[in-house]
Amino acid sequence: MKGKRKVIILSLLAILGVYLFVLFLRTSDDPEYCGSCHFMKPYYENWLSSTHNQVNCITCHYGPGLGNYLKGKVRLLSEIARYYLGAYSYEITSKVDNESCIKCHEEKKFVDEEIFFVDRKVKFSHVKHLDESKIGFKLQCQTCHSELVQGRHEAVSTKICILCHFPSGEIAETHPVSGCGSCHGPPKDDIMIWGIPFNHSEYIKNRIECGTCHLHVVVGRGDVRLEKCASCHINVTSMTLKSREMHQVHVSKERINCLKCHEEIKHGKVEVFEVFSPVCQECHGNRHSIQEKIYSGTGGRDVPVLPDPMFLAGVSCRGCHEVKLTKTHSEVIFELPEFDPNSCSNCHGKGYDKLAGQWQKIVKERLTKIESEIEVARLLKRVNLKKFNDEKVNVNLETIKRDGSYGVHNIKYVNLLLDIVEKEIGARGKKPELEFVYKNNSRCLDCHFGIENLNSTYKTRDFPHGVHLFKLNCVNCHVGGEPRQASHGQVLEVASDCNKCHHRDLIYKGGGSESKCETCHSKQSNFYNGKFLTDSEDFMAQAGVSCQDCHMAGDNLPIRPGVEICGSCHEQEYTEDFIKKREQIKSLISKWDKLKPEIVRRLNSSGDVEEILKFYELDKAIDDFISEGSFGAHNLQFIDELSQRIEKFIRKF
Repeated sequence: MKGKRKVIILSLLAILGVYLFVLFLRTSDDPEYCGSCHFMKPYYENWLSSTHNQVNCITCHYGPGLGNYLKGKVRLLSEIARYYLGAYSYEITSKVDNESCIKCHEEKKFVDEEIFFVDRKVKFSHVKHLDESKIGFKLQCQTCHSELVQGRHEAVSTKICILCHFPSGEIAETHPVSGCGSCHGPPKDDIMIWGIPFNHSEYIKNRIECGTCHLHVVVGRGDVRLEKCASCHINVTSMTLKSREMHQVHVSKERINCLKCHEEIKHGKVEVFEVFSPVCQECHGNRHSIQEKIYSGTGGRDVPVLPDPMFLAGVSCRGCHEVKLTKTHSEVIFELPEFDPNSCSNCHGKGYDKLAGQWQKIVKERLTKIESEIEVARLLKRVNLKKFNDEKVNVNLETIKRDGSYGVHNIKYVNLLLDIVEKEIGARGKKPELEFVYKNNSRCLDCHFGIENLNSTYKTRDFPHGVHLFKLNCVNCHVGGEPRQASHGQVLEVASDCNKCHHRDLIYKGGGSESKCETCHSKQSNFYNGKFLTDSEDFMAQAGVSCQDCHMAGDNLPIRPGVEICGSCHEQEYTEDFIKKREQIKSLISKWDKLKPEIVRRLNSSGDVEEILKFYELDKAIDDFISEGSFGAHNLQFIDELSQRIEKFIRKF
């Protein structure tokens, strides 16, 4: 009887035990049970608001089969025990087998087919990422689907994508795994960069690498710090696993989140003021601060901030100055070559290399002229005949010269600096106001800024753009359209003959001898008649010889004759004498230009006000004589007068 009672009690206890165990199994299967632990509460609430809220926790977190189910319950019991004993971990980790995912996300649909994510912009293939041969270890679903996002329980973390696709940090910045195009499809239409329209199509056509412009878009190297290892392992110094084996253990087997070990790599758009390379500065300091100031449109005096368009687009120094790397067994040698204008053509197309040369020609010519005028201005300032801010002039000029690119780094800003200097010293010469030129030719000046300062040659004759831009637009003389068109910039037929514009009344209205030349050629007319530079009119003016007698061809069309026209009225001896005098005055003016710096230096030392005034008047007379254009043909006597003045003044020095 006693033995029977014992059996009954044991049976009841067994039944109770089974009941309690089944009750435990049923209760612990309920997701609410998971949420009852305060550590698990955030995860439970995230699951509750996600698309997986109809899927039980154990469906994913326990592997398929009864064995995995029971193993999970045993692990749960041990976690409960550790919780009440105070031996639990504050960091919650969990493994999810791929098989658990594929139970719902069938392999054919989610593995074989390409899908889109990140706002449907990035095409993604599971097959390529699950191919162990490509990376040397097996990725798990949990490797990528590991981020808790409101409304999405296990979202893809783009941080993991970036960590894998930029494995070498800054070194691989411009050559990420699978290329930029695998994630970033180029914009098909024009985009606006700081108000400037930009289209990628031509650059893609010319096979320009993304990294040429999009530099410094990666921050970090994804390093693994030793202290990260020490957070899990005790004796980290004895760890000898190589990278592949390390990932097989930690990623393939243990499914540890990549960022548990690796430092994060950030990838994205940087601010424009961070385009300068920090790599060189880490060792060499900031040796290119002047170049940076010009490029960013800062550093001058009384000039508004005006960054170069390429600076605003985020193009760094390496976009044009391609860094060459030479690796030896002991070091990496960085070589930064001189600027090559062909680098412009690489991105912008054929012909842009000439544009850089044009910019430099404009700036160098202006600098030479301005520096000469500054010396004269300082001389006049010494005797209180002129006032200007010397510091402003010095800072603006030194900024340009120390930059050394002569406009290539920022043609607009450099020209504005020179404009300020000219205005400050009261430079000679007249040119159209920038506002007027830009208002009528804004698109042209995006590239041809400063063209009003360019004196070029057209059909063997000097052609000053500045004079013509007082009244004309670029398209009055040049073919416009897109810069990449072969005809862009060519001279129009209507502008191929200067007379079609300059003497339109004579040609089309039959003005003939009744037209008044002095209406346009006042300086030449006054010089001829003794009202400019000299009080003595030319002897031919005294004889009643008119402009048309020399400047009108037989077909009643105006011409610009050479010295041979003199022979039609004068003897050969007269022509030879005129040629001789003309060459003499040109030689003297050339000598004057060479001696002028020394003359200015000596006058500065002496401080002789009377001599300084004489120098200034003579220097101005020489400039006016050159600007008149005939070099004495309109007033032969003045050649002798000017020659004597120059020779007399030079003899003093």
